[in-house]
Amino acid sequence: MTPLSRRTSVTLVLLALLVVLDAGAARAHRQLDLTAEHSQTLTAETRHIVGRLHHQVHVTAFFGRADAERISASTLLLRYRRLSNRISFRVLDPAAAPGEAQRLGVDPLFGGIALRMGSRVERSETATEQDVTAAIARLLRGKAGQVCMTAGHGERDPQSGLDDGFQRAAAVLGANGYHLRAVDLLVDPRLPAGCDAVLVADPTSPLGDAATASLRDYLGGGGRAVVLADPVSTVDLGPLLAPYSLGIQRGIVLETDPSAHLPDDPTRPVVSRYGSSSPIVRHLPPTFFPGAEGVTTARVDNPGLSVAALARTSPRSFLDTNPGPVAEFDPARDIRGPIALGAAADLSENLGNRVRRTRVVVFGDTDFASNAFVAQAGNAALLTRSLDWATLEEDLVTVSTNLAELRPLELTKARLAYARLLTAGAIPTLFLLTGVIVWGVRRAR
Repeated sequence: MTPLSRRTSVTLVLLALLVVLDAGAARAHRQLDLTAEHSQTLTAETRHIVGRLHHQVHVTAFFGRADAERISASTLLLRYRRLSNRISFRVLDPAAAPGEAQRLGVDPLFGGIALRMGSRVERSETATEQDVTAAIARLLRGKAGQVCMTAGHGERDPQSGLDDGFQRAAAVLGANGYHLRAVDLLVDPRLPAGCDAVLVADPTSPLGDAATASLRDYLGGGGRAVVLADPVSTVDLGPLLAPYSLGIQRGIVLETDPSAHLPDDPTRPVVSRYGSSSPIVRHLPPTFFPGAEGVTTARVDNPGLSVAALARTSPRSFLDTNPGPVAEFDPARDIRGPIALGAAADLSENLGNRVRRTRVVVFGDTDFASNAFVAQAGNAALLTRSLDWATLEEDLVTVSTNLAELRPLELTKARLAYARLLTAGAIPTLFLLTGVIVWGVRRAR
């Protein structure tokens, strides 16, 4: 066998081996991730959740053909399909399939994904590993989350159809898989078992020592809460919020930027852009708050506690700490904006064999979720997402995508000189030298 034929045989054998390996990997739904941080691999937490599937999950992603997220969503969902043959997916253009988007409850304007298992559907506005895995876990939970809404101290009424009632909010939460249950802490300060979250909506009389202790014990044991304060109320909610570095700034927010409040009403600030990366406000439509006070986030010394503001007013706003007939900024007592209107805290504690997690969301306004305003702008989505984030199951909140490490290239003068030498000198010289050699060889023949 000549050297040429020997090299040809080796090449053919290697090609055949690669074809066999590729076919085997495709059949086994496996891929090789050679990235340093395994950024192309689903996390162990996701594999654990997907491994619990015993029914088919059909994923429909709605992204326009020109949407940059369309390709990343397709790539991510392909990894899920390779992970489990119980997951199937399709990617549709919402403009070309508006009826399907409406059937699955996805807004065709903003797009998103819908995951269906049997007759149950879970949705997300974005297609990240955190979003998809969380939706799968909610499908696995298979039961409505129970929200215990406190009563007995002048809180908003979930059965009231008046403008300040919460009847519409209860309907919105019911449509999103929650059961709202009123709990009178004046009659019995003990919270019942089975509360996935507690909703405290604008108490107008002091909660009292017994009810406050009950709520603090609940949160201290890994509970979840959404707290809605309001400028009208004088009740001190500090004892509930302070352990999580949250607080309330008394007063009323006045927005002087005409593009950031409702027409002719500076007491109703509009938030169109959210500086937070929290899933509560990710891709959230504009929201507005009809009369709000400020929310504070204190410096965190606990490594297990993370606190972040969710929505802020414009720099031209201010908090009027002593509202009067004239709405003018007083530098001696008022607080210049931006003013935080909402914040979220997440406290994790390692108990040895498990992690206990407490989540608290607080807003300086209650009216945004009332009958009069909950159906406007993105207010309903804000309330629902706050509870979604608060009640996220313990085995999901640790899901964190394997992100590629940022490796910045610092172009020093020496490196720039080397790059110029390589690109403008060495490489062209090699091409010329190769050409000269080829010319010389051919001329010698």
